Amino acid sequence: MFLKEIFCILVTSLYNVPGVQGGEWGVNYPPQEMCALRGSSVVIPCTYYYPERYKDTVLTVVTVKWFRSSIPGIADRDTYVYHSTGINVSPEYKNRTEYLGNKVKNCTLQIHDLQSNDADKYYFRFETNQQDGKWTGASGVSLSITEPKVTLDPPVPDHTVKEGSFVSLTCGFDRCTLSDSSIVWYREGQPISNEKSNKLQFNVSYEHSGKYCCASAENSSFKSEEINLIVKYSPKNTSASVRAPGGIEEGSSVTLTCTSNANPPVSSYTWFRRDGNGNEEKARQQHLNFSSITSSDSGDYYCEANNSLGAQNSSSVRLSVTGRIINEGMKTILAIVAASIAFGILMLGIIVFIKRRNKPSIEESFNNAESQDRTDNISNIVGDSNLDRNEPILQGPAGEDDIQYTAIHFQPKRPERKKHQEEEEDASVIYSTVAKPANKT
Repeated sequence: MFLKEIFCILVTSLYNVPGVQGGEWGVNYPPQEMCALRGSSVVIPCTYYYPERYKDTVLTVVTVKWFRSSIPGIADRDTYVYHSTGINVSPEYKNRTEYLGNKVKNCTLQIHDLQSNDADKYYFRFETNQQDGKWTGASGVSLSITEPKVTLDPPVPDHTVKEGSFVSLTCGFDRCTLSDSSIVWYREGQPISNEKSNKLQFNVSYEHSGKYCCASAENSSFKSEEINLIVKYSPKNTSASVRAPGGIEEGSSVTLTCTSNANPPVSSYTWFRRDGNGNEEKARQQHLNFSSITSSDSGDYYCEANNSLGAQNSSSVRLSVTGRIINEGMKTILAIVAASIAFGILMLGIIVFIKRRNKPSIEESFNNAESQDRTDNISNIVGDSNLDRNEPILQGPAGEDDIQYTAIHFQPKRPERKKHQEEEEDASVIYSTVAKPANKT
């Protein structure tokens, strides 16, 4: 491989000999060093020239190509960044390079979506319709690929600073400087508005803790590695809370809890009760427990959180313990009232049931009255018949032939529904003894 590279160098030297190229062959790279952001696109300006005629032949450019090499003086390679015929293009550059030039004088190349491994030296080569009419721009262009990087000033171990100190975060670029690039800053993945400078400066508070990174505004999808800013601060947002599942009454269980934010974490908690004689210390722990609270435990309580950088007190919470006797008395009264109402409803139901059971039905009363009326009517009819004839009713024994029996049946107005009513049907037949008048002779 090394021998092949040496051979290419010798060939390139031959092509650059004035006798061969007639002093009119050349390639110009205006910037011989360039720098670009990873993920962005870069345009490499380039021009070339050649004689109109060579060996009595009008020259025309047939092939143009770009290749890369870290070895200076290379005339040609087996693989290319760009080739006008499309052959032997390196797979990593397919669909990423665009030739902006032509086959006359312009040889500008554009590379898209730059990656870190694209950093190298790039060369342009053109070939004419003459076998030995070829040329490579031997100086080439050095391309550096950079990406943003965040640094902390002043530098401190583990990026740890104390609250209140002044810090400066700088967004820079490795291997080259992009002074005209606008910067976008991010904290915890969210952009920090109105920050376009490559420096982010502030007096540190505990709210500044978090991960910071930056990116070029032209290509914000490629961000720098994050730097984790750690801020040490005294306790913040200290608060006291009450947990009493059964209410705060004598004999119940009540727990007071103290919470706080701090870095380093809170090392100790202390509970106090305010009273007329000052503040009484109750416990040195995060939770203050009352397994069976009494009225004497009533009062205002607060807690204090401490770490190596300071302390902070919470607001007070009030415990008002009510007596269990009052609560039990109310429960007893409510129970008695409820029992009385239930008893009254029960007695009312019993009375209504008894009255309904002893009261005869309307139908039964109507049937009895109707039967009585019919019986009275029959008696009246028989009596009236004898009176109309003005004949005396014979009394005494009468022969069997002198007595006639007549049966009168009454049909009920509605069907009978009960068994005892069917038995009463025979009772509705009234038999009457009618004295037959004696025949006159």
